Amino acid sequence: MYSVSFPSTWDQVDFVLALDRYDLLAMQPHFPGYPIFIFGGMLVYLFIENPSLSLSVFNGIITVSAAVPMYLLARKYVNSVSALTVTLVLQSSVYFMILVSQPMSEGSAIGVLWWFLWSLFIGLHNNKIRYQLLPLILFSILMGIRLSYLPFGFGLLFLWWFDYKRNRDSIRLAGFIFLAVLFQMIWVVALIMTEGSLKGFIKLSMAFVSGHFTSWGGTVVDTHEPFFTRLYELVINNIIYVGMFAKSTILLIGFVGISIVALLKNKKEEAGIFLKKHYVMLTLLLSYFLWNLFAQNVEKPRHSYPITLMLLFLWLVSIAGKHTLLKWACMGLAVMQLVIGFPILKEQTKKNPAVYQTANYLAQKDEETVVYTWEETRVFQYLDVPFEHKRFYTYDLFLQDKKYNENKKIYVTNHLIEGFKEQGIDVSDHLEEVKTFKSNELFDPVYDEITLYQWEEK
Repeated sequence: MYSVSFPSTWDQVDFVLALDRYDLLAMQPHFPGYPIFIFGGMLVYLFIENPSLSLSVFNGIITVSAAVPMYLLARKYVNSVSALTVTLVLQSSVYFMILVSQPMSEGSAIGVLWWFLWSLFIGLHNNKIRYQLLPLILFSILMGIRLSYLPFGFGLLFLWWFDYKRNRDSIRLAGFIFLAVLFQMIWVVALIMTEGSLKGFIKLSMAFVSGHFTSWGGTVVDTHEPFFTRLYELVINNIIYVGMFAKSTILLIGFVGISIVALLKNKKEEAGIFLKKHYVMLTLLLSYFLWNLFAQNVEKPRHSYPITLMLLFLWLVSIAGKHTLLKWACMGLAVMQLVIGFPILKEQTKKNPAVYQTANYLAQKDEETVVYTWEETRVFQYLDVPFEHKRFYTYDLFLQDKKYNENKKIYVTNHLIEGFKEQGIDVSDHLEEVKTFKSNELFDPVYDEITLYQWEEK
């Protein structure tokens, strides 16, 4: 009902364009290609003639199905009614609904992640071959949707260790490891074939990996920001304020209130018992947390949401089955999330994002203009705007190109200026603010605010 029918960020444009022509070299989509996510979107695209909507609907299908493993996992710790309550709270999480409704791979990836977690816990305690193979298949699907969820593969080490302890069979273990690699190669080989050659694929992948970790990926190496600044951004902003509360004071009060009641009603559970019950999920959570902290962009809360959802699950199964009052309180929390979430989802589908507002404003200009941007140009290109726009990351190249456009009105965006500042260059003397465009930060925390400046020669 509230799936997004238009792309509004660089990555979303990459995914949407891939449904019409899959080409990694043309960034349709960017590496690693997300082949299973794109394939799922293509299937829906056969019935819905809107590529953005097709990807969003595919996300919705996968995440609705994830209610099954969420319930089954919760059922291992609480009764059926409480397990249903846990599932409702997880599925109605406001930021979860936002991610699912966007044409991005996070929605599908989170859905498949829960299927993988369920299959993993089944396999840990069942010796049958099919229950050992299911996690391997689901992990391959997960990697084909979102490779950055790789740290969850630590769960396979638990799976194999448990199986080896039961059977003491090295050949059986080697066979499972071989099959795990084989399942991954299914989508990897398909990617290589689309690229044309193994050499070309390796060259492209190495260039992307190098760029991600050293130039533009927002990693700890790239940004050089203080460790505790990244830690604060990840834990306080991404996981808690955005992920759990969606920046809602009402939800914050609700979560805190339920937690206080739980502390008053429940006998304190010893840390040792909690760790024994949940050590596998806690290990996976910690693995992804460290990956997120050091190797991903902490400016984007969507990267952190698997941590939030797993923490919510652990919190809910620890309290929902302990007391009737807490069970009803959690049901009330689910309703509260829906009441707060639906208007936000409606806003996301109806209101133009800041980059669209900028494009519409510039399209109305009669004079010949050129706009220098950071990453906004990808969306401008998708919209086929009537004005000239260029992306630059270095000040020297910007100055060189600007010389060829002296007879045009030159505009620059605040994100380009911020990029220059990071290079130690202050151009404030050349700027005259024209207009600022804003949209909801929950939808895009990087380009939710775009300020347009006119460049003045001094």
